[in-house]
Amino acid sequence: MKVFSLTAGLLSVRIGFLAFAAVATATSSVAFNPAQAALLARVPAAREMAVCGDMLFVGTKGSSVYALPVSGGRARPVASGFSAPNGVACTGNRLFVASRNSVTAFDIGPGGALSGRRNIRQGLANSGVHSLRYIGVGPDSRLYVSLGSPCNICQPRGMQGTIVSMKQDGSDLRRVAWGVRNSVGFDWHNGAMFFTDNGADRMGDNIPPDELNELRLGGFYGFPYFGGGIRLKGFENTRPPAQQIPPALDFQAHVATLGIHFFRSLGGDALVAEHGSWNRSIPVGRQVVRVRFQGGRPVSATTFARGVGRPVDVKEAPDGSVLVSDDAGGAIYAFRG
Repeated sequence: MKVFSLTAGLLSVRIGFLAFAAVATATSSVAFNPAQAALLARVPAAREMAVCGDMLFVGTKGSSVYALPVSGGRARPVASGFSAPNGVACTGNRLFVASRNSVTAFDIGPGGALSGRRNIRQGLANSGVHSLRYIGVGPDSRLYVSLGSPCNICQPRGMQGTIVSMKQDGSDLRRVAWGVRNSVGFDWHNGAMFFTDNGADRMGDNIPPDELNELRLGGFYGFPYFGGGIRLKGFENTRPPAQQIPPALDFQAHVATLGIHFFRSLGGDALVAEHGSWNRSIPVGRQVVRVRFQGGRPVSATTFARGVGRPVDVKEAPDGSVLVSDDAGGAIYAFRG
């Protein structure tokens, strides 16, 4: 594996790369050159990102949301007082922040300044476990938020272990998926939502798999009865309440799939952040993988890049660059064509 020494302003980092790929599309063609990758900014405990015009907003595991120019520059906190504002998403001049207990809306001003803070939805299902929310704006203009299960393997209650949607004022809350263990990433491809889900722990090195699922409104995705096609401990002989929708693609167990984004600059393929294992005898993950799609369905996953810490989220900049957040290193990386 080659190791390149990269510099962005006063910041430098050493990153190892295994694979880079791009294909030409009708709208764009970007060739990702390892030597053109860079550390874009330092953001403590960086999590989900939102590209909003020429600004990049970054959620964190701390108490603040950060902003910086997409082109690079110093990141600064623009909103604080949250409990783990993991999720950020924008539409028009509005930013939405999903924290452990609430969804908060802001108006975006020049330079990423935020104003008009208002809690549009409070009292989210929060057990303290799997409570880092992912948020996105769907093609239907509704907000989608993931609500993780309260445990490794147990029976969720209420809205735990679901993905929900709501209007942009926080009203009309709907459960759109259930039986979801812990989804911390989703995106839309040709109108269909695909979401990642983390498999259960403490069942050995190789089962159950992490998952990529396609949303069917109201669908049941198996937890806590199934992880992929594997029956989970304690529920082996329990009849599920509904027919499981099987994963569209299995990932290796314990890679901890998080953020996913479909890239124009990769011909509509997706990149997925694998945060990495914490209790496997031989560690896996800690990379970004490219998921190839054919006929609207995922068919394979291969390494796109390693050496970017513990990746959390992936997004596409307006110029087609790939942005990757790393919460362990407190960093945002940019892969530019």
